[in-house]
Amino acid sequence: MLHISKYILYLFKYIPDLFLYALADILFILLYPIIGYRKKIVYENVKNSFPKLKPQRINQIVTDSYRNFVDVMLESLRLYSLSDLQLKRRVKLLNPEVLDKLYASNKGAILIGGHYNNWEWAALAISARAKQNTYSVYKPLSNNSIDRLMHTARSRFGGHIIPMSQFPKTVLQNKGQSTINIILADQSPHKDKVDFYCDFLNQDTPVFLGPEKLMKAANLALYFLDVQRIKRGYYQLKIVPLTNEVGDVEGTATKLHVAYLEKMITKKPENWLWSHRRWKHSRKN
Repeated sequence: MLHISKYILYLFKYIPDLFLYALADILFILLYPIIGYRKKIVYENVKNSFPKLKPQRINQIVTDSYRNFVDVMLESLRLYSLSDLQLKRRVKLLNPEVLDKLYASNKGAILIGGHYNNWEWAALAISARAKQNTYSVYKPLSNNSIDRLMHTARSRFGGHIIPMSQFPKTVLQNKGQSTINIILADQSPHKDKVDFYCDFLNQDTPVFLGPEKLMKAANLALYFLDVQRIKRGYYQLKIVPLTNEVGDVEGTATKLHVAYLEKMITKKPENWLWSHRRWKHSRKN
């Protein structure tokens, strides 16, 4: 089954964009107007995040967010087959000199991202471009065959894909080396692991402190991975420095990357993944 799946995914390399996005348009109709996949969750998340928006604008954001979701989902099937040349053409890194300077100075960094536009292609592009070792955290899937397939796809250009439970140990073992550590930090922590809250999209929001703790413990520079869509199937990345002087006050660095993500979402909210129950835990429940 695994070998069959590999061949099927490889064929996505040869499917023209015209057909791929025609399929995306069909999936959008099935997923949103017909099935209504997580429709209530998406609507409530958008409405609560932008309480001053009129219902018409909220509905437009919800609709466009489903279009973004199906595009990213189908594009991610090309993870296994995109060549280096195709990846460079599809995902343009605007400031590669940031990676080069970190490598030349033997300085490690944490690169924070979110589930915004095509985060899978973004991480793959960084691992393909960077001279230094890259480490991306991931949550293992319950299906072992699919998990192995995704692991292979994500590590095709030399990136190291590290399970969430092993990631802190890996980062600390690499202390003092020029490594790039990629973390998506916009999901809700497990209720038992919530240890910090901040204001995010007009809501009291539990946030992972893990990236900040690792940054301090391993003396890493802090950056944000800004991913923007140019047009369907084409993106540009910018590695945004947040700060190297965060001080000792807990939560300072965390608030910085949360604020940057909020700025991105506020500008183009339809490009974020709204289907997660991001606010299922709060200090009120």
